[in-house]
Amino acid sequence: MVLEEAEETGDAEEYVKCLERAAVDLSQIRYFAKKGEDHPFVVNAQQRVAKIEQSLLDALGRFLSRCLADYANASDESTRLIAQGLRAYSALEEVEQAEAIIRKEMVQPYAERVFGAQPGRGMGLEPDKFAEMLRDILQFVETVGVPLAKGVDAQLASGATYHLGTRVFWREIATCMMEHLPLVFVPGMPDRFFKNYRAACEFAREFGGLFAFTGHLDGAPESEVLAADSTYIEFSRKWQLSAYFSIQKKLIIRVLEGEKGTSRSPEAGGSPAPPSNTRAPAVDQVALAQAKQGAGLLTDQATRAVWAMNRCWAPEVYLEPLASKCWQLTMQILMWYQQTADAAVRQLIQRNAAASGSQALESPDIDSLLHHVHDTYAMRTAALDQTRRACSIVPLLGEDTREYQTGVAASLESAVEQALLSLDATVRGAADYVAATIVSSSTGNLAAQLRRTTSQFRHTNRPPPADASAYVAKLFAPLSAIEAQIDKANRGDSSGEFVQALKRMLRERVCADISREFARASTDALATISKTEASLLRLRKSRGPSARADARADDQPVPPGTDLRGKVPDSDNDKIRRQVWLDAAKVAHMVGDYDAQPDREFASFVVMIRPLGI
Repeated sequence: MVLEEAEETGDAEEYVKCLERAAVDLSQIRYFAKKGEDHPFVVNAQQRVAKIEQSLLDALGRFLSRCLADYANASDESTRLIAQGLRAYSALEEVEQAEAIIRKEMVQPYAERVFGAQPGRGMGLEPDKFAEMLRDILQFVETVGVPLAKGVDAQLASGATYHLGTRVFWREIATCMMEHLPLVFVPGMPDRFFKNYRAACEFAREFGGLFAFTGHLDGAPESEVLAADSTYIEFSRKWQLSAYFSIQKKLIIRVLEGEKGTSRSPEAGGSPAPPSNTRAPAVDQVALAQAKQGAGLLTDQATRAVWAMNRCWAPEVYLEPLASKCWQLTMQILMWYQQTADAAVRQLIQRNAAASGSQALESPDIDSLLHHVHDTYAMRTAALDQTRRACSIVPLLGEDTREYQTGVAASLESAVEQALLSLDATVRGAADYVAATIVSSSTGNLAAQLRRTTSQFRHTNRPPPADASAYVAKLFAPLSAIEAQIDKANRGDSSGEFVQALKRMLRERVCADISREFARASTDALATISKTEASLLRLRKSRGPSARADARADDQPVPPGTDLRGKVPDSDNDKIRRQVWLDAAKVAHMVGDYDAQPDREFASFVVMIRPLGI
């Protein structure tokens, strides 16, 4: 009776007070009825209580709807009336019904007007248009939802809790968007999908920020309520990020496979293939050229791998929820490069194996080998640089400290180094082959050169030698030529890591092998001289006692008692021995100039021929 009189007089404040008192009284009746639910009187009164409750809820619904319709001005009085109505709903434990009324009367009409007018259910929706729609929604929430939520929070009594931002405005807006624009969540056009997703994430962040004020009586921040809300979770999962990633991965695979599509790709263990109604973007040849030039690359394999890594983390491609997938794909790209580079190096070595000497050294395959070695160093640098850039944009879970972030970055860099570790064997294999080719070219006619040295002094009455043979200075000419090619591959920069490391490997191997081959060939030549000398001496002795008493009858490379130091060789054999010593000294000096060590066999040879020196 009191409710009817208050409603007829139009006194809204008095009317809602009556509604609130009635709700409190009804709540107490329900409490006592539950305690005495076994009594016959309570059982008989349950139907009447239910009718009263329904009548009260209907009255509350009509009142709340009228207040919401008049809320356009967002006055303090209308906010207070709405808050009193919500307190009544809270007393009846019908919070969700009250929130549903606000969604229907206040939020739904505006959301329907914004999202419902879009044709095509969001297919191919322009990012600019989508962003404009979200800005309109945010403006509506800021001008209508925020003042209402703040006013209601200020008016609510202890025990009454409403998260209007999440349970009313967000739920209705997100539900309306998912119903009217379902295709905006599908990556049919990856570039637009990317921009629309980023716009939606920014919208969600700004939306949460609008309701970041304090005042909730249950102590839960609005951001936590929003993150745990089922509609928010559904909205986040609605975006088909796996399909988007698959499309981008398909493009990366196309680039790695090249035009012929014969190389192995990191398909295994990846995301599912993109839906048939989607297509990967076209390969950007300009971007490939820029990646090649920017990293100073010389081979197609390294160029494609660097481009693929850059693509994973490109600002126009990378999305935060895909961080783990991008890390996994990056590691697969590195493994792909390691396998293809190793296969290419092996193929070049096998193809060039048929040639020998200078012909093999002058083959274009040697240039290709050097290019691959160069790119393994460039690839390692590019991969580590990209890892550091990725660490700066990937959200790290854990302690928010510099030490923690530095530790995570170091761990990821170590993983990249480990993935490329087997490239060291590839580089070593290529360097060993080039070094072996240099040695073969340099020492292929070493025996003939020594025979020529012998013939120069045999029965020619030439003066004793004073300098090393001309051929000795050319022993390391192929190494110098290869080092010039290495500098050229590094764009003339002789100070780079690639240049220094490869030169060091080549010098160590070439100097050791050439010195060893020289020692062996010279030892054989000296031994031949001694044998010839011993044979002649034995022949003279057999003819009579006229042979010189001091003649050396020994076939050792340096016969016992031989010591030419401080002497001028007079015999042909001693002249030859002095020439061999001069040549060995020149070889030792040249090895020292390359800051390398000769082979142990050469060092022993130098000690052996010391008596032949000046």
